[in-house]
Amino acid sequence: MKNIKFKISNFNKYLVLLISLLFLYLFYLSIPSLYDKGRLQKDLSNKLKNEFKINFSNSSEITYLILPSPHFLIKDAKIYNDNIDNPKELVQIKDLKIFIFQKSFFNQANLEIKKLILNHANFLIKRSDFSFFNNLINKKFSNKKIIVQNSNIFYKDRDDDTVSIFKVLDLDMFFNKKKLINQISSKGKVFKIPYVFNWNKNFENGIKNKTIIELNKLNLKMKNESTTEEKKYLGKNQTIISGLKLIFSYEIENDLITLKSNNSEFLNYNVEYNGTIKVKPFDLRLDINSKKFNFNKFKIIGNYVEEFLKTNLLFNKNLNGTISINLDKILNNKLFDSSKIFMNFNNGEINFNTSQLINSKFGKLNLITSKIFRENSDLLFTGSFNFIIDNKLKFYKTFQVPKNLRKKINNIYFDIEFNAFNDEIKILNVKLDDLNNEKNINFLNYYNADKNNKINSWIDLKIFVNKIFMNYSG
Repeated sequence: MKNIKFKISNFNKYLVLLISLLFLYLFYLSIPSLYDKGRLQKDLSNKLKNEFKINFSNSSEITYLILPSPHFLIKDAKIYNDNIDNPKELVQIKDLKIFIFQKSFFNQANLEIKKLILNHANFLIKRSDFSFFNNLINKKFSNKKIIVQNSNIFYKDRDDDTVSIFKVLDLDMFFNKKKLINQISSKGKVFKIPYVFNWNKNFENGIKNKTIIELNKLNLKMKNESTTEEKKYLGKNQTIISGLKLIFSYEIENDLITLKSNNSEFLNYNVEYNGTIKVKPFDLRLDINSKKFNFNKFKIIGNYVEEFLKTNLLFNKNLNGTISINLDKILNNKLFDSSKIFMNFNNGEINFNTSQLINSKFGKLNLITSKIFRENSDLLFTGSFNFIIDNKLKFYKTFQVPKNLRKKINNIYFDIEFNAFNDEIKILNVKLDDLNNEKNINFLNYYNADKNNKINSWIDLKIFVNKIFMNYSG
């Protein structure tokens, strides 16, 4: 046996060495699993506070995992605000992953955080919490990334009822040392509409904010730049929505927002607007003026309007205000050549009361009372109108009413119901002056019962008007 010699090839030597090093490396990576859990819980909370300036509350349910890279998994962690006397819970995190650098595993106290991942988190936010988040983004972030995945933002009112839910599919925030900016990038859904959000704060040449929001489903892109001067928040905004290009400047002081347009366009025509927004309580006053409006091009933004109405955003109970739209000249419309539209919001209810469509030749259409509302999956508009005839001769010529049917009337009153999502319109009632007419009532019942009867064109409208006069016996 003493004369037996074993020959080991160089390959085998290297293989044994490699396997030994691998086992040593795996043993080194497993060292954090031997840490004292009680002390580790406290150490991680302190490190998170010092690194990210955020009050994390970590549970004792801490697991150490090697793959995909060394990290601690903490179940049911939470984030609180900065109120020391009465801390408030702001975020509930189902899975908090704290990734760590591998250089100092032998010393538990010298652990260094690489990045954070918050998975399945719920952000519970009220208006009173805005100051906390505002202070957070106005300070330099850590250059270590915070990543949020598969999470939700619940915006709650004073009664703790959920007003809005925003889905956050992916978000990361960090301080970019090369560009000297705080940076946030996010993708998700707002009112079930996918969004892309990018925000940064520049610390190099004064403090300036830049925000870009894209809602591709609505064909919307918004770019906003802002800064703070003498306790005033000043900004410039550019928003593009299909054929609408809005460029305006604004100023925020206390709870009042003032805005003014600058070279904005609507369907290739210049539009001017200015207004105010009061935050407490929310109240919007906006005046829009355009010298020209092409009625045919309005169809271009029809899909956008429909998608926007489906979000139910306009039916928010906290929304109050009035938007007035003054169109000096309407092109490509045979019935009206100018208008004054008022869109009124009142605690979740919407109407267009006191709006007016004008024909400079023979009269004007006044909207007396109206309501727009959701019913099941439909969006319905109901309205009571009064058409005032200023020039009877031109009115009858325009609608080609035969002379034997012409009456000495001054007003046409009628009620309609319009389903915006399937373009169905019903004429519920028609009165010439203040007289009810039995024949017209019977005619309208028959007309609305037949689904083939639709007013889709100028010719259809003239035929309908003539039938009304034909059935009039006053």
